[in-house]
Amino acid sequence: MEDVNERLLNFFTEHHKPGTIGLVGSNDPIGQAVREAQRAVTGDKKPSLWSHSFILGELRLDRRGPRNARSESPYIFESDLKIKLFKPQLRNGAQENWIGKWCGTTVENAALIDFGLSEDEKDDVLATALQLVDEQVLYPIQELLGTWWAIIARRQWLENPFNDPHAMYCSSFVRHCYQEAGRDFLGTEISVSNTTPEDIARGGTEVDAIRTYTP
Repeated sequence: MEDVNERLLNFFTEHHKPGTIGLVGSNDPIGQAVREAQRAVTGDKKPSLWSHSFILGELRLDRRGPRNARSESPYIFESDLKIKLFKPQLRNGAQENWIGKWCGTTVENAALIDFGLSEDEKDDVLATALQLVDEQVLYPIQELLGTWWAIIARRQWLENPFNDPHAMYCSSFVRHCYQEAGRDFLGTEISVSNTTPEDIARGGTEVDAIRTYTP
């Protein structure tokens, strides 16, 4: 794991609220590619600030304190693809991880979006996310290509041609969890299977629900 940016970790911890949506924009090759691919949906046609989204879960006890002391920090629900070339390790799809995963030196931008969920709505969002982890929902590379085509063709309202009910990339995972709780934050002009991190950010900005991290 990269060295942890303590200021960014503190940002996520201080403003932690279960069910809140997190956004990050990284400058690694994959992150830059995702940001570039969203040019057509940003207001200024520049690369998006955002490359990944997730949902804040509960605070968890772990051993990340000094000398392995017990500590408490946020954990997240997300759909991600992680491949280590020289290690026999592949994590594909819905998973629960420590927030520090997205507090590394490659992360340039970060934000939290609080849509003001009720307790029942928050519980529904987290219950759905956990269920998707348990069902081992996969991360669909081909669906990313479908969304890229939909952006270029300006047809995000259509269902992704590669849509697989047992596979979701990060932003469709987040939106699906909210939709199951009855709190869809985007209209019918963008299908769940074509939702981008930029779309989520714009949804939060429109209702003044977004809090951004300043490096």
